[in-house]
Amino acid sequence: MKVREALFSKSWLSIAALQLTLLACLGLSGCTQNKNTANNSTSSTPSGTSASSSAKSSSGDLDACKLVTKAEAEEVLGEKVKDAESGPASMQGGSICMYESPDSMSARHVTVRVESPNFDWNKYKEARRIEGEKMQPKRGYIRPVSGLGKEAYFARHVLHVLTDHGILTVIIFKDTADAIAGEETETKAEAAEKALAQKAVARM
Repeated sequence: MKVREALFSKSWLSIAALQLTLLACLGLSGCTQNKNTANNSTSSTPSGTSASSSAKSSSGDLDACKLVTKAEAEEVLGEKVKDAESGPASMQGGSICMYESPDSMSARHVTVRVESPNFDWNKYKEARRIEGEKMQPKRGYIRPVSGLGKEAYFARHVLHVLTDHGILTVIIFKDTADAIAGEETETKAEAAEKALAQKAVARM
């Protein structure tokens, strides 16, 4: 099991590195890989009521690997991916799921994170806003996304969605150019994150 760590940087040069490990790393440290989850996520799960009931783990937390499947991650990245790495999102619960390229030299991945409804959405969002204002040489932004969950926004090219069932975060690293692009306009990776988030929200 890999142990990853990531820190947000004030420099745009480090945003690419952030995209390699952000969210996929949070909560994975000290966890063991959940092979059962990985095997169950190899085929697409239909959205709707039936998916909602099966997306919860035995502990009652939403299983991030059932919100976005391995097949869907492969479609987004345009290549086969390894079985998912999964673990708890934080001490408060939730879960995190990462699908990586099998190429050891590649950083391409799809990561889904679900925090419990007790997660402080407003505090985290404000921290992302302040972080963006301090970034150099180009500042970062909180860019609202309409029509997704109760509220949603992009920050550092990462999609955050507030729902009644918890906080959903989706990150796709596919192209370095997207990772280091300015935050004023939507990138291809962000469009893909929205598409996956729509499926995931329907399954929550």
